[in-house]
Amino acid sequence: MFADKKILITGATGMIGSHLTELLLQQNANPRIVVHKREIPPELQNKPVELVKGDLTDKEFVKKSMDGIDYVFHLAAFTGGLGRTSIHPSSTLTPNLIMDGTVLEAAKNEGVDRFLYASCACIYPNSENDLSEEDAWKGDPPQVHASYSWAKRMGELQAISYHKEYGMKLAIVRPSNSYGPRDNFDPQASHVIGALIIRAASKVDPFVIWGDGRPIREFIFAKDAAKGMLLAMENYCVADPINLASGEYATIADLATTIIKLCNYNPKIVFDEKKPSGQIRRVLTSEKAKKKIGFKAETSLTEGLKKTIEWYIQNYKN
Repeated sequence: MFADKKILITGATGMIGSHLTELLLQQNANPRIVVHKREIPPELQNKPVELVKGDLTDKEFVKKSMDGIDYVFHLAAFTGGLGRTSIHPSSTLTPNLIMDGTVLEAAKNEGVDRFLYASCACIYPNSENDLSEEDAWKGDPPQVHASYSWAKRMGELQAISYHKEYGMKLAIVRPSNSYGPRDNFDPQASHVIGALIIRAASKVDPFVIWGDGRPIREFIFAKDAAKGMLLAMENYCVADPINLASGEYATIADLATTIIKLCNYNPKIVFDEKKPSGQIRRVLTSEKAKKKIGFKAETSLTEGLKKTIEWYIQNYKN
């Protein structure tokens, strides 16, 4: 499927994108990766990948990036944790809308054969039940990260519209909360697991958790999510969103406790309820992914956290 294909990966310097690029190299593909502000992960340095440097909101740059490309995996996004999206809603929403439209239009104009759009679980409204794909538009996403959530909703709608109007072969995936080696460990932009690992690896005491610790999240290991994207591109390019879920979830408080134990210390845990907690519960169903693309996550949460902590200590802590 991917052997000898020229494949553009946006967001390849990020966590899932870098694992995806590695998997494509293993299948003898010819990856072209977009580099913007983040450095290329050590694992991709000196690998046979073509680098193009620029801004995906720039139409001319995107057009050049698409030249000769067979498939596009569009993972790039202007994102960050609750701290960033709640404080910078405009600079989250607007660049994502521009970028997604620019990348889709260029892919259409350049005759790209297949396209994958990476959405996210944050598009879902609050619910006490497990969320299946058809639940996405049954309510508004939580206000605390509305800017990013609506950007991803609009990105999905753009992708579906290009499929309907131009017949583009498009896959759309919604990974649950992803984590793993090469996660974003910038304290100002990290997501929940990255933020907790930064503090736990530094053995801070007291250990402060944003919110009340009760929100429930499902987590998927980055390499598993990348494998799901390959399966979706190969088997389900019909512009119909599909969850990539692990089926394993925990409260933020329990997650923090596990990470603290894996870092071998025993701090006082403090909940800062003046900070946002985020969505009360976000757990995705995985039945559709099993049926349509044969996807099943392979990495347990504890195993994945161990690998992530080890990578952070070896590569990032200092």
